[in-house]
Amino acid sequence: MLHITDISKSFGNQVILEDAGLHIRPGVRLGLVGPNGAGKTTLLRLIAGELSLDAGEISGRKDLRIGFLPQEIEEIAGSTVMEEVLSSYQEVLDMEQRLHALGERLTAASPEESRVLLREMAELQTAFEMSSGYEIESRAEAVLRGIGFKDRDFSRPIAELSGGWRMRVALARLLLEQPDLLLLDEPTNHLDLESLLWLEEFLMAWPGSLVIISHDRYFLNRMVTDIVELDRGTLDLYTGNYDHFEREKRQRYEALANAAKNQQREIEQAEAFIRRFRAKNTKAKQVQQKIRQLEKMERIDAPNLDRPVINFRFPQPGRTGRVTAEISHVRKAYGDLVVYSDLNIVIERGHKIALVGSNGAGKSTLLKMLAGVERPDGGEVRLGYQVRREYYAQHQAEVMNPDHTVLRAIQAVSSAGDAARARSYLGAFLFNADDVDKKVSVLSGGEKARLALAQMLLDPAGLLLLDEPTNHLDMASREVLMEALRQFEGSIVFISHDRRLINAIATEVVEVVDGHLIHYQGDWEYYQWKKGRATTPTSATGPRLRSDTDEETAAAAGAVSAAGAGVQSPPSVDQPVRLSYQDRKELQRRHRQVEKRIVELEERQEQLAAVLSSPAHSSDYQVLVDALEDAERVADELHMLYEEWDGLTDRVVALDA
Repeated sequence: MLHITDISKSFGNQVILEDAGLHIRPGVRLGLVGPNGAGKTTLLRLIAGELSLDAGEISGRKDLRIGFLPQEIEEIAGSTVMEEVLSSYQEVLDMEQRLHALGERLTAASPEESRVLLREMAELQTAFEMSSGYEIESRAEAVLRGIGFKDRDFSRPIAELSGGWRMRVALARLLLEQPDLLLLDEPTNHLDLESLLWLEEFLMAWPGSLVIISHDRYFLNRMVTDIVELDRGTLDLYTGNYDHFEREKRQRYEALANAAKNQQREIEQAEAFIRRFRAKNTKAKQVQQKIRQLEKMERIDAPNLDRPVINFRFPQPGRTGRVTAEISHVRKAYGDLVVYSDLNIVIERGHKIALVGSNGAGKSTLLKMLAGVERPDGGEVRLGYQVRREYYAQHQAEVMNPDHTVLRAIQAVSSAGDAARARSYLGAFLFNADDVDKKVSVLSGGEKARLALAQMLLDPAGLLLLDEPTNHLDMASREVLMEALRQFEGSIVFISHDRRLINAIATEVVEVVDGHLIHYQGDWEYYQWKKGRATTPTSATGPRLRSDTDEETAAAAGAVSAAGAGVQSPPSVDQPVRLSYQDRKELQRRHRQVEKRIVELEERQEQLAAVLSSPAHSSDYQVLVDALEDAERVADELHMLYEEWDGLTDRVVALDA
């Protein structure tokens, strides 16, 4: 469909592409990856015709339609949301207006004029139907709803929208155009999780070809059929998703590294031979052969695939009470729109809660009330004993002093102010020796976001409230953030469309539905599994956090009535187990997850017993109270997990029977 042949592109002395080639086939979904600054966006702009080539050729069939969504869009104000989305179909819309006008003229026309008008209307009607005129507006509405717009937003002026929502308008227009080749540069950056899930399903059914740049590993794994790596000016194609690409790349690089090592050994042997026998006439011919051999040899550039390993112990918050925050009987409304009427939740130390739910459900409102950014209309939001809170919003990176260097920005929030320690800390966040002297004003969006997160985690509060913390971060930066949040011993409540982050750190997923909270004790995969197989969960609005054991009991109790609705109860041990491969995999994964949690809690139980029996704490009332409360909570959770583990073990054993 599209052939990229021996293309080259440079900006000054910087070579972006050099004799690079690629064939984009019909129906292929390519993930374009590579280091920051490698030229991924430049390649998309070349394909879209926005930039000119220095050499080579990009060719496709004559009627090939290409659509391009850049990271940053030009100003598109001046129309409403719906008008902008339909702007690509102006010719069809003009036909519709013309049909209406002809219909009005027909009412007052003479018989002779009527025949002419009817003939013209018939031709126009046929052209209108052939252009899917009757479907365009309904398709546009479906796309807009899918990426998060409400019906009332369709007539809103684009000038009223934020940059992120304007980007969604541009995406909707592009999806409605249905080009043969769709080029997407970081399409997930401005989407919430609900909209991202819709976009995935939409693109999975996309009949055309896709080229996607994304730092969202989970998204790439689901979406792409192939990975194209742009590195050092060349394009390398790998079949499969991102995980497969990483494995195959390592295998290729290891083979290349071995070949380079063998070649270096051969070079050293030849050079040693030349040095030893250069002065001997009897060996002159062989020496000359070795010299010519070395001159003609094409040197193998040994790659370095090793990633920097993060061996850094991130700072931890000070000691807090068992409860870090509590929301009791909170009411919150915006005019006539009631978001919460009786909201209750308790957040305990060590809880890492991912908030999910549809756009407008109230996730950000909940996060802002916990942060103190918004006040409830009724009820109470309380912080626990000695709890500080930190709120990271998507605009956080823009409030830093642009004249500060990276090092100064960190020292400004550090109590110690030690430059060596600050440099070491920044190194853990992938700022090298040269980067730390850069001014904040010259940093990229991703670098600013990374620095803002580093500032927050340097002296972390006991309660972190994070709104899309991985936005604008590349994959390496996301790994650093995940490691820091894994190590974090306080509480986290966060909103993220990065499902890999949710899987990595969440101890619980809380779904916001119609002003109520539904608790799932697990990560994103577990939440999806429960959503797909459990009976409709009862909303949990009381302060007690609902456990998975409660859900299993409820599901079992409702199995008979649920069967009529198409939901089957889990098979007993005596029944033959007929589970799909995916169901078996999920069951075994949950079994391992529960076992791991039991081991962690038993270790915690031993630590708490040591604290309670230690003479060193005999006079520290607060420590003893906290330890006793922790011990009770651990014992309760262990009791529930032991019961769940017994049931899961029976089912796992039955699978192998």
